[in-house]
Amino acid sequence: MDKGTFSNILSGVVFAVGLALPQGYARDLTLSIGLFAFSGGITNAIAVKMLFDRIPGLVGSGVIPARFREIRAKIQDLILKHFFSEEYLREFFAREKGALDWKSFLRGGDTGRGPVARVVEKSWDRFTGPETLDPILDREIEKLMDSKIGGLLVMVGPQNVKPAVSQFVRSFVGSLKGKVLDFADKAGPGDLEVEIDEERLIHEVREKVKVLLERKIAQLEPQTVKRMMEDVIRQHLGWLVVWGNVFGALLGVVGFLVQQYY
Repeated sequence: MDKGTFSNILSGVVFAVGLALPQGYARDLTLSIGLFAFSGGITNAIAVKMLFDRIPGLVGSGVIPARFREIRAKIQDLILKHFFSEEYLREFFAREKGALDWKSFLRGGDTGRGPVARVVEKSWDRFTGPETLDPILDREIEKLMDSKIGGLLVMVGPQNVKPAVSQFVRSFVGSLKGKVLDFADKAGPGDLEVEIDEERLIHEVREKVKVLLERKIAQLEPQTVKRMMEDVIRQHLGWLVVWGNVFGALLGVVGFLVQQYY
């Protein structure tokens, strides 16, 4: 039994005792206290009930389920404003910048290589493939043909020069790949000259959190919002009923004294 219900029952008992007493000063005082206390408590109890449940015929009842969309939006705004504000995030990153090693969050690929080697390995074939090397070789061979040794190359045959040069370059590039990857593999995250764009990071964090909140809060139905609000404030609203009984009792005393002496 919650405190509000107990208080109302106690007020009702006082009123019932007043009805049972014989005519006299004590009966009138007890009836006045019990009636005013019970009316104050039961009125506040109905008001609390009207917050969470719609009562037919009572305009304004069920305000929380009826305004659940506004409540959802307010919850989202409060979280973004107080927990993910730009000022707070900027202060957090400035405070934790020295303690938090952002670069350590880089990880290598499935081959077990470091992050730098992973980038080099993924880009190597693209930079050393035929579509990249062939145009370069063609331009260099044309330059050689126009140079002093061009006559010698004409004797050998341009059609024989390109395959030989291409084979040599590809062999050289293939043997160089392993050495480059080994060198890059030794470069850890601390060797990267990388600065975090904090302003962009702050913007991205807020946008992602906003999208996450919008998706999650959109799933909240009226009854879910009602239950959330009840879990937070209903137990505290019981004090409204208790204080309704208390102030009602005091008004009952005042009403009795006015009736007796005025």
